[in-house]
Amino acid sequence: MKRNKWVIMMTWISMLALLLCLVGLFAVATGKTTTDSTAKTEKTTETKKSGRFQVTGLGDSLTAGVGDTDGKGYVRRVVDTIEKNGTNVTLSNLAISGARSNQLLSQLGQKEIADQVKNADVILMTIGGNDLFRGGAALEDLNAADIQKNETAYLKNLEQTYKRIRELNKDAVVYHLGLYNPFVDVANRAELASIASKWNMDTTNLASKYSRIVYVPTYDYFILNGKKYLSSDHFHPNGAGYQLFADRVSSVMTTDGEGEAQ
Repeated sequence: MKRNKWVIMMTWISMLALLLCLVGLFAVATGKTTTDSTAKTEKTTETKKSGRFQVTGLGDSLTAGVGDTDGKGYVRRVVDTIEKNGTNVTLSNLAISGARSNQLLSQLGQKEIADQVKNADVILMTIGGNDLFRGGAALEDLNAADIQKNETAYLKNLEQTYKRIRELNKDAVVYHLGLYNPFVDVANRAELASIASKWNMDTTNLASKYSRIVYVPTYDYFILNGKKYLSSDHFHPNGAGYQLFADRVSSVMTTDGEGEAQ
């Protein structure tokens, strides 16, 4: 009788051990499945993110495309070139006509703008023309001291702008298009051209101090055939002028492996 009780007890213990073993195996299998599922989700999210290519425009009326009757400006033309290679581009053009360097810097302090910069793969930017030419006021006042004061303030704002962009996004390539002299038929055009050239040189030197910020010159397009590329307002480029800008940016992006859309 005692032997029978012992057999029954051992049978129950064995069954309990088997049950616990099965529960453990089930937990391991479930945990593995959950882990695999999570890994797949993360991989899918990563793939989706890597398949996105966002272009963000910053700055003044040149990036906004003012003067182009087609409404494209250079930004949309650059995007069209990227998309021809099969890349799906999201464009966010935040440029404001008339913006000066201090206003661009202030704009980057806004959360909505900062979020767009954070998500950008490429940033296209123009700034400084309104600081220098002041809506045409520079034609009447070429006081050297005032011009130097304006440039000093511009460079200070620009440096803070570069820093802010890098704080928000360390990887995006920034293509900063330089200044040109639109006043090709005024008496003091040579002096204006010299001033614009100096601002460009100083901007180039500043940009070279920051990684992945590429200065793109535009000055040379307007030296000989400036009127050909200006719109009816004699200040902004026309469609042909913006196409020149876009071609140069696209060329730089193609030769710069890290800035090329993949």
